[in-house]
Order: sequence, then structure tokens, then C-alpha cells
Amino acid sequence: MKTMTLALAVTLALSTSAFAAGGGHSHKGPNGGELIDVKGGHAELVDTQTEIALYFSDEDGKPQSAKGASGKATVMSAGKTETLVLSPANSEKLTAPLAQPLAKGDKVVVSAKTADGRSIQVRHVEK
Repeated sequence: MKTMTLALAVTLALSTSAFAAGGGHSHKGPNGGELIDVKGGHAELVDTQTEIALYFSDEDGKPQSAKGASGKATVMSAGKTETLVLSPANSEKLTAPLAQPLAKGDKVVVSAKTADGRSIQVRHVEK
């Protein structure tokens, strides 16, 4: 029984930490989203009532162009999974429309590639 309890606790801890953030450290970004340290700078995931947006910045926080970048967002909500294609909305962000606003507990996994070839992964759980 103790082994089963320990295995369950480890599984829950790992699954929770896997959705905490895409790199190391995260905090509030200039666009109001979760700013996450990634290779070569930062990515900021912002969700609104109508869209998911991903902003890029360099190590010093200077905004970087989203031109030539691409990505996808996998949204897990109420037992359903939906894949959204992220595309440049303007020079500063990648976006994808949301069919409905994210609800508490919904999980989003974003995979993106910048124009200079950097791969970025961001994980988010809606609060």
C-alpha cells in the first residue's frame, strides 16, 4: 500500500511540474501574460477571451519580431483536445483564435519555432 501511495504521489508531482512552465523561471510579462525564460530570451503566453498570443523578447526584454515564426497550441479542456495553428498577427506576436475562453484548469502546450530556428516550448495551466 505504501508503494502504491508513493508511486501515485510521484506521478502527480511530475505531471503538475510538467505543466508549470516551458523553461525555467517564469513571471508576469509586459503584455500581462506568463513570461518564460527560453533559449536566447523569453516567450510570453497571453490568453484573452478570443485568442492565444505568443510574444518573443531577447535576453534584455527587448521585443523580437514574430515574422517568419510559426507554431501550434494544443489546448486540453474538459476532456477534449484541440490543436490551434499559431501564425504571425503582426510583427510582434503569433496568435490563434480561441473557440471559447480558457477555463480554470485548462492546459495549453505551445510549440513554436522562431525565424532564426530556435525551438520554443511553453506549458500553461489556466488559473
